[in-house]
Amino acid sequence: MNQDMLLLQQGARLLDIELDDEQIALFDLYQNELLKWTATTNLISEKTAGEIVTRHFLDSLSAAKFISNPNARLVDLGCGAGFPGIPLKIAMPSIQLYLLETNRKKVSFLKHIIRTLKLEQTQTLHDRTEKIVQAKTWKEKFDIVISRAAFKLPDLLTLGQYFLAPDGLLITLKGQDVSSELDTALADRNVSKVYQLYQYDINMTLLGPPRKIIIFQKTK
Repeated sequence: MNQDMLLLQQGARLLDIELDDEQIALFDLYQNELLKWTATTNLISEKTAGEIVTRHFLDSLSAAKFISNPNARLVDLGCGAGFPGIPLKIAMPSIQLYLLETNRKKVSFLKHIIRTLKLEQTQTLHDRTEKIVQAKTWKEKFDIVISRAAFKLPDLLTLGQYFLAPDGLLITLKGQDVSSELDTALADRNVSKVYQLYQYDINMTLLGPPRKIIIFQKTK
């Protein structure tokens, strides 16, 4: 096992996730494909290319403890190169994963990685959220809506109201300095009627500065 995968295994244990040899092999393959594609396609920034395990894999896995249903139907909004959805799928193989992304090249990579890793019950949705919410196809079809950095909270809450079934969870991974964005979202009186708010701090040295996970549970 190489040093990156040893770091991943160590970090996952700190998050109470035990990755077996097969899962480690999938993460290793995922990282190699990311680096290969990033050489010609803007999947991840050059700044984070050397920190895939910490900045992308472990950061994504920090949300796993909040997904209690192993068979949850989960949609990752604006997933880019597959974060946090694909790391969560590798760690929790029985979830049903939908990856929503508008960028054609990134969707091509997502389809490639789904085939390469042989991920079952995983598919891409190549469309803009603004267009999707105009139809009823995906209305209230998901137990979990997750997004890492693609949307501001006010926009994300609107999307969550569309995608989430009652009692479903909207999970978003943010930096510590999110108070202004959160205040703007909570200023909408409709938010308190639709959602119950929960906040958690993730303090793990491997991830760098403390992170926040903000969860809104749809109440109706």
